[in-house]
Amino acid sequence: MSDDARVQGREDVLTLRFVGEDGQGRAIDELRAAHVAEVLQGLVGLSSDFAKAGAFGGGAPPEVLVRPAREGSFVLEVVNYFAQNPETVSAVGVPSIGSVLWWSTKSLRADVSDVDYLDNGKVKVKWQNDTVDEVPQPVWEELNKRKRRRRRHLRQIMAPLSDPQVTVLDVSDVDDEPGQATSGDAPETFTIEREDYHRARPEDEVEETHTIFETEAQMGAVDFDSGEKWRVKTPTGSRVATVEDADFLLRVDRGLALHKTDIFNLTIREDKVTKNGQTRRTWTVLRVDGHRRGSADDDDT
Repeated sequence: MSDDARVQGREDVLTLRFVGEDGQGRAIDELRAAHVAEVLQGLVGLSSDFAKAGAFGGGAPPEVLVRPAREGSFVLEVVNYFAQNPETVSAVGVPSIGSVLWWSTKSLRADVSDVDYLDNGKVKVKWQNDTVDEVPQPVWEELNKRKRRRRRHLRQIMAPLSDPQVTVLDVSDVDDEPGQATSGDAPETFTIEREDYHRARPEDEVEETHTIFETEAQMGAVDFDSGEKWRVKTPTGSRVATVEDADFLLRVDRGLALHKTDIFNLTIREDKVTKNGQTRRTWTVLRVDGHRRGSADDDDT
């Protein structure tokens, strides 16, 4: 970026140093290109989401730039450049991208135990690992939104830690123009470990629903020894179900005669679990409210 452009805006610099050794015990000086691409995509996504939440002040969102890597350990310098706008350039207390990365990583390490809204406009966050942070309110609001998306961004940023040769990621949050912005309680340097990468594993998206309905059905025991699994055939389909009606099971145990054409009045609970787009249904027969013989048999209630 030209010197003229720097005068018109401000920038904070985030240094990512991926530390590890190769098979000969030498410090790594290269990473897989695919991993580097993921790191940059994750940083852009994380910065963009918090910018939309107002974490970096008003005006245009910051632009994420990359400086050439240094020799030695694999180092990336990421520049979060804020274009000229009075609210952002002169603001004190606007967090850096490094602060956002720190608080986002902490949200992986522990759940929140308590919060306190302070008079200075910040939110005091108490974590379950007995640590405390004061974060700007827009940051706190974003930490409570888009959690799956944020985990994906963090997973991308930490992608090189999936390589056995990479042991830790050292993060250094250095502002090119001290005094223009502060990071609050976020440290200037911190370490992201492989365990954090595992914590950022995408969570399964699970939706559970429960429905109770009444229907007529034919029933056939699948396992007479256990008395629990029954084949239930309704007008809409057939499914193996668990019978929880103790009185009915006792009658069966005492010799209740069952015919394949018998029609039962059932109260069924359907439990539906949708996980990552795939749905599984299970039936439980809560009550058997009597039955009648089918057309081929004599009436018997």
